[in-house]
Amino acid sequence: MANNNILVPIDGSDTSLSALKQAAILVNALGSKLIVISIVEENPFVNADFYYFGADSSTMKEYFDEACKNAKAALLAAQKLCEDLGVNDAEIKMIKGEVSATTILKTAEELNSNLIIMGSHGRKGVQKLALGSVAEDILLHSPLPVLIVKQ
Repeated sequence: MANNNILVPIDGSDTSLSALKQAAILVNALGSKLIVISIVEENPFVNADFYYFGADSSTMKEYFDEACKNAKAALLAAQKLCEDLGVNDAEIKMIKGEVSATTILKTAEELNSNLIIMGSHGRKGVQKLALGSVAEDILLHSPLPVLIVKQ
């Protein structure tokens, strides 16, 4: 896998950081390039009937700003973890879009990824029931090899 790109989408959860650790092991062993992404929802309320409850644009901007802040914190933690694991040249990116398999797969294609490594879940409880599992959708639709890490 030399000169290949390994994509790791993270959300700051322990599961996504476990996936990042596994990716770092492969990167170090195979000489691949590590690309870490965190996706920030541009319009997080599309599936939440948010507009029904009277949200205004300032509320949505506050939410988006907070989501960006959280994504930056997750990416900084990921960068530190990469460096601690001996991967000093990881590409760290914030992606704006829908948190979905479609966005991850599109990003993987744009970044010429050869493998996707991700945590088995980020959503829990009712959110998972209502929105489904992004990891499951990736497994079903990815043209690339996928490694799912369970924690």
